[in-house]
Amino acid sequence: MKKQYLAALLLASGPIWAGASTTDNLVQDGSFESYAVSNGTWNTFYGPSSSGWSTGDAGVEIRNNAVGQASDGVKFAELDTRSNSSIFQSISTVAGQQYLLTFDYSNRTGEEVSTNGLAWSFGDTTGTATSDIKNTSGGNQWLTFSQVVTATSKNTLLSFFATGTPDSYGSSLDNISLTAVAPVPEPASIALFMAGLGALGIVSRRRKQA
Repeated sequence: MKKQYLAALLLASGPIWAGASTTDNLVQDGSFESYAVSNGTWNTFYGPSSSGWSTGDAGVEIRNNAVGQASDGVKFAELDTRSNSSIFQSISTVAGQQYLLTFDYSNRTGEEVSTNGLAWSFGDTTGTATSDIKNTSGGNQWLTFSQVVTATSKNTLLSFFATGTPDSYGSSLDNISLTAVAPVPEPASIALFMAGLGALGIVSRRRKQA
């Protein structure tokens, strides 16, 4: 009886462990590893690809240990090709579900801060990822952007845009991830769960005294 009562309380109170993201990345090829680029070189790709990404008119540069190293794997992207460009892909989502969006970005080495800059969008939600520190490292200095976003439909477009001076020297982008976030339990659910534990304690004490 005690176990059945506890199970009923757990079901009524809803999820207890909340706020954590799942491990399943919904972004296809978030680290650009599927692009065919030889070590120490880079190439520009246009339009839809088998990687899942589509591009703006100016395409996307994929680099393999060229002008910096990747933050994940060996390849990374730059969106300022011959001019500012973009990449995007449609992701299957659940309306009302929260997701954790993360990605790594770096100012291009040796270039002024103004030539760098990234913007992103997830459906109608938009934001920017910028660094005000000039990169003089000779490679990439990766920073991680992270934000919880909410889907409003069953398919959501995830996009990234170059926003700096359109001079073919822009920010680097890598390690893009979108994972579902567990729902946060309401305070009433937690209170019910705690009350149930208290009730079980009282029942146990009474049985010992009997």
